[in-house]
Parts: sequence; structure tokens; C-alpha cells
Amino acid sequence: MKMRLTNKARTRKAAVRCFLRWALYSAALIFFFAIEGNPIIPNYCPLLLIPLATSVAMYEGDLAAGIFGALCGLMLDIANGVTVAGFSALLLLCACVFISLLSRFFVKKTFVSHLILNAGTCVIMALLDFVFLHWVWEGTQSAISFRKLILPAYGGAIFWSIPVYALVTLIVRKLRPKEQQRLAESAQNAEEQENAED
Repeated sequence: MKMRLTNKARTRKAAVRCFLRWALYSAALIFFFAIEGNPIIPNYCPLLLIPLATSVAMYEGDLAAGIFGALCGLMLDIANGVTVAGFSALLLLCACVFISLLSRFFVKKTFVSHLILNAGTCVIMALLDFVFLHWVWEGTQSAISFRKLILPAYGGAIFWSIPVYALVTLIVRKLRPKEQQRLAESAQNAEEQENAED
């Protein structure tokens, strides 16, 4: 009986931590959406929703990461006003599921791996943005748009991934259930011991 009560208390705590974690992710999403819609620096808006989606994808499951990535992409399309609603959502949906699976099975959850995966996502999105939204419609004038609009926006998404990843890592460390943290740490320690033996 006491064991059953202890398990219920643990699952309740885990549920509360999970709720708080996703509430903080959502608060960051709304804050970054507000910055996208009303840029602090006139005529410059780094796409902060991209590093938010990719960093959350590194720590969450593939289904949750895909849904959150699609939501970030949809908010990005709405704030942008230039792209068709769903363009960035579809790209971030695929990218976040891919990043979640990579970080679960192949890639360590470090800042460097996030920087590489986020940069890859930004490069792919920038190229598709350029081809479908500028080059097709502007022709030879699209080089100006690439230099003045696309490079600063997606370059900002790569540059600002540093503080965004630090924020998401802080949320995860404080609000991830202790059991999951211990499992992740023991798996990482076992992997490091295998590498040391080789």
C-alpha cells in the first residue's frame, strides 16, 4: 500500500514537472512570436522560433518535437506575413522529428551538436525560402533579397541559437523528472566508458 502511494506521488510530480516544462516552452514561443511580429531593431528580425524548435526537439520525443516544431513554424509564417501559412510549419515539422530521432539514437545532446543541427535546418530553410519565395518571383533581383533579407534573418537564427539553447537546457535540467535525468546520465556514462576502453 505504501509503495502504491509512493508511485502515485512520483507520477504526480512527474506530470506537474512535464506540465511546467511545456508551459515554459509555450511562454518562450509566445515571447519570440511577439518579437517576430514587432522587431526591436527596425527592419531586422532574427528567426528565434527556429532555434527554439530545434533545441526543444533535442530533449523531447519525436511526436512532441514534431508538433512543437509545426507550431513554431506556423507562428513564424503568421509573424512573417510573406510566406504561405504552413511553409515553415512543414519544414520545421520534418526537421524537429529528424533532430529528435538523431539526438535519441546517434547524437549527444551538446551545444555543438545543436549548433550544427540548427545551422543545417536554417541553411535548408533559407535555400527553400530563396528559391520559392524570391528567385521564382523576383528573378535577377532576388540576389538583393538574399543579401538584405535572407542572410541576416537566418544568420540571426544561427547566432541566437546560443542563448535559446541555454534557456531550453535550463528548463530541461530544472523540470525533467529525476528518473529520466538519471537514466540519461547513466547511458552517457556507459557510453563514455566504452569510448575510453576503445
